[in-house]
Amino acid sequence: MNQSFKTLSLAAILGVCFFAAARAQEGIRFNSQGEFKAVLAESQKTGKLIFMDCYTSWCAPCKWMEKNVFVNDSVAAFFNARFVNYKMDMEKGEGPVLNKRYGVKVYPTYLFLNGKGEVVHKATSRMEADAFMDQARKALDPKRSFTALEKKFNEGDRSNAVLLEYAIALQHFNRQKADSVAQLLIAQLQDKELLTEIGWKTIQQFTWSETERLGAWFLQHRDAYAKKFGEEPVKKMQERLTSSALYGLIRKKDSVAFFTRLAPWKQSSDQDLQRRAFQMEAEYYLTSGNIAGFVQLTNDALKGLMKDDDQGLSFIARRSSYMAGKDKLVLAQAYKMAKRAAEINPEEYSNQSTYAKASQEMGYKEEALKAAEKSYQLALKETSKIQGLAQKLIDEIKAM
Repeated sequence: MNQSFKTLSLAAILGVCFFAAARAQEGIRFNSQGEFKAVLAESQKTGKLIFMDCYTSWCAPCKWMEKNVFVNDSVAAFFNARFVNYKMDMEKGEGPVLNKRYGVKVYPTYLFLNGKGEVVHKATSRMEADAFMDQARKALDPKRSFTALEKKFNEGDRSNAVLLEYAIALQHFNRQKADSVAQLLIAQLQDKELLTEIGWKTIQQFTWSETERLGAWFLQHRDAYAKKFGEEPVKKMQERLTSSALYGLIRKKDSVAFFTRLAPWKQSSDQDLQRRAFQMEAEYYLTSGNIAGFVQLTNDALKGLMKDDDQGLSFIARRSSYMAGKDKLVLAQAYKMAKRAAEINPEEYSNQSTYAKASQEMGYKEEALKAAEKSYQLALKETSKIQGLAQKLIDEIKAM
């Protein structure tokens, strides 16, 4: 092979690779301009289902999906090969008409339609790539799609599998009916079935209290679940039940029981659990009105456990500001935590906006305005609704 041919071949190979990489980086290829009837026609012609992303310009979870999931190579390859992908702002153009037709109430909503425009499957909310792909697979499965499950249920199918999947699907659209279907499932599940895949999935989806039948059963058989389904998901389930119990003790203001249950988290070698313990303890002090305890706890955390956790500090700053009323000591702690969060990560919108608000509440106008203007610049990367909130905060501070 002569040198010129080698060079040409290498260039061709590199060109193909570059083209393939560029295509992969495109993400899901949406038709966001065409009329809906044209999309239906394409579906009828190709035999592919329509994937319709229903969004609005102000929906933050919609923007998150665009930036983090729709551009995922595996997601894009799957959707581009199997669906006619259509994107519709439900407040513009044909959006309001389609919104009324399909009864879209939350954003984002994902509709999977056939060529006649009939709903085959639907889902909502922000989700990770794996969960999003699972929704697409359900849409393509005649036995697992939302419409198929609803049809089976309406025809009287009360099998465990149908009740479970139908209740999970309903959670996105009709919480009351989802709870009703879940209760049917829980009532008919026998103890011996609780250690099966369906039983474990039911516990994960619908159990929030350790005093309920399924919660109590799970705790009694924790090791069996860990052996069969893995330690990590079992650990998360146990932490959820503990959190629920701790919140109950906070509401009761039962300090002895609360701190007894909290102790294993505080003493854990797992820093994530320690941070959750800090948040719970802060909530306890704020709810019970123990301001001295709250000040001591947050001062210690700023020097140790939470000193580099901007998200945790920002969250507690917002929470304590909300619960403070006009208590200056609590507002001062919120300010210190918000300021530290903004120092750790100044390029995070929520950190700067929280810092601006905390400074405003302390009467620090110049400091508040500087943080608010920074938050507005960061908001330009977000939705129009967030930009509006940022501008509103600037206006309020200027009026001080």
